[in-house]
Amino acid sequence: MSMRVRHFRKCTCLCLLFVAAATSACVSTAEQQAAQKPVNEQSRFLRVARDLDAKGESGTALALYERAAQMSGADATIQVKLGNARLKAGDTDGAEKAFRSALQINPQDTTALLGLGTLQLQRGDPAAAARTLAPAAEALNAVSAYNKLGTALVLSGNAAAAERAFTKALTLQPGNLDTKTNLALAQALSNKLPDASAGMNSVVASPLAEKRHFVNYMIILSMSGDLARARAIAVPDMTESQKSQILAKASKLHSIQDPTKRAQAIGLLASA
Repeated sequence: MSMRVRHFRKCTCLCLLFVAAATSACVSTAEQQAAQKPVNEQSRFLRVARDLDAKGESGTALALYERAAQMSGADATIQVKLGNARLKAGDTDGAEKAFRSALQINPQDTTALLGLGTLQLQRGDPAAAARTLAPAAEALNAVSAYNKLGTALVLSGNAAAAERAFTKALTLQPGNLDTKTNLALAQALSNKLPDASAGMNSVVASPLAEKRHFVNYMIILSMSGDLARARAIAVPDMTESQKSQILAKASKLHSIQDPTKRAQAIGLLASA
């Protein structure tokens, strides 16, 4: 075989490789262009939905989240956004479906776990909520996640574990009055009443304290047997008659032996 023929074959091979690469690049570019349109449309839906949600137009926002989810295929992030929007709209069944879809795509998705745990807590299943929220709170390391976990643990009757969750939340945001109140209630359920009262002293001393904080302080003082101090608390927007009704119910909390039922009773009383 002559040098000229070998050179021609070598050039031919190189040319074929180049053509194949160029063809591949063209196909790839075409695919990207085809995919880019729905991706951009999804992004637009999500952006507009977020803006509408911020303006309080949650119904219209939900419709856009639904459209984006239909286009997304296997996108856990969009499923979580859809779940949160459905939960906000009161569609708990739809929200659960979306959160579970996200977890099927990515079992480790912490925002999906947080959403599902929040849903379980709202549905009155604190034991399931605590199991779901525990890994989410640890991974997210956020105040709201630890507060939800602590609430689920309190309502499950596990006040000691709830204390740890609320303490972690306070480490992240030491001035959060709601977290301090939650911790005090967990301590009260664990019969750490002096600690609970001391914690609430600092809460009601804050200029940011609201009615719910004073009511919880009143309940804790009543559980401590300090009825005189409980009656002396000036609760904003509450009459003496209303205070007397709450204190009468608070005095019966000790008779509730089951810690879960006692925690639920405190929660109902505090929200009165």
